[in-house]
This record gives sequence, structure tokens and C-alpha cells, in this order.
Amino acid sequence: MAEAYSMISVPRKNNNAGRASGKKSYIIIFRWDDIKTFAKDEKGVKVTAFDFQEGKKPVAVYATDSTINIYHTAEGDDDARGFIHHVDFDHPGSEVEWDEFVNNNVNENLGAIVINCSGDDCKIAGTPCTPLKMSTAEGQDNNEANKTTVNLASSLRGDTLGRIAKSLIPATDNEEINAILGLPPAAESSQGGGV
Repeated sequence: MAEAYSMISVPRKNNNAGRASGKKSYIIIFRWDDIKTFAKDEKGVKVTAFDFQEGKKPVAVYATDSTINIYHTAEGDDDARGFIHHVDFDHPGSEVEWDEFVNNNVNENLGAIVINCSGDDCKIAGTPCTPLKMSTAEGQDNNEANKTTVNLASSLRGDTLGRIAKSLIPATDNEEINAILGLPPAAESSQGGGV
């Protein structure tokens, strides 16, 4: 069983610890209403259980990899500080499936997982009680670009971003995207569900 947090030193991991790391070009997005089990360890960061309700799966949304930014910001008054989770990205194009995704999720309680190009340590934003909301989805279709800039953000303060092992992330509804992300194949896939 994990121990409660006690103060320890946090040295620099390596000389390039601050270098930007590449991210997979798909963000996994899900509705918290579809989650059956979600638990973190006693330190409040590492996810230890993550299961979907029967018949539910996450989806994957394509994002321009250089625009993906998953982060948290600390805010609040004394004795009430916490963290707001953010996931920012650009989705290129303006296909009907994208507009349908935005239209039908703008008021949902969402969670998002970003997978790095290497390693097993992924970041998860939102929790069942501090979900992400689509705070902005600003479209652009002009002589400079055809894209939507999205900001998902929690509206309530909570813990820092979570960390989730890739082995705990269930397959999406799209086998091709699962292969790109390094996720196991879905037992029952309905091809073409990713945006």
C-alpha cells in the first residue's frame, strides 16, 4: 500500500529535464459519466484504478502535436488554494464530425489524457468532481488557417494533474488510433469513431 506524502528533496532528474517532450498527436477524451472506477494513491497524483462502464470507451481527437499543452495553474486564497487543469490544442480542418463533437460535448463533464512519445508516464486532466469543461473552442477558416483552437479547463480547484500508466488507459473506439498511441486493441471496436 502506498504511503502518505512526506517531504522529500526533488533534485533535477537530468541535464535536459526542462527540454520539451514530444507528444502523440491524439488526445484521449472521455465523459466522466462513463467512468465506473477512478482512484488515486494517497499522495493524490498517481492514478491506481481507471475503468469505464460496460459498453463505454474513450475517443481520440487529433491535435497538432506542437500545440498540445497540458498543465495546471495554482490559484485561490489562503487555506483554499488548489489547481485548475488545462488542456489546450489546435484541431486542423473543419469537418462535420469535428463540429458534431464540439457541439455535443461543449457542456459535458470531460477528462483528457495526453500520451508522451516515449515512456509509460501519461498525464490525465480532470477528475469526477473537478471535470474539464470546453471553456473555449474558437474556429478559424480564412487565408491563414482552417482550424479550431480548444481550451479545456476545470472550473473547480483540485489536486495537480494526475499521472496514469499507459497500461491503465483503455483502448479507444478506433483500432488505427490505438496502434498509433500504443494502446491494446479494443475487443469490440466501432471503426472510425476518433475525430
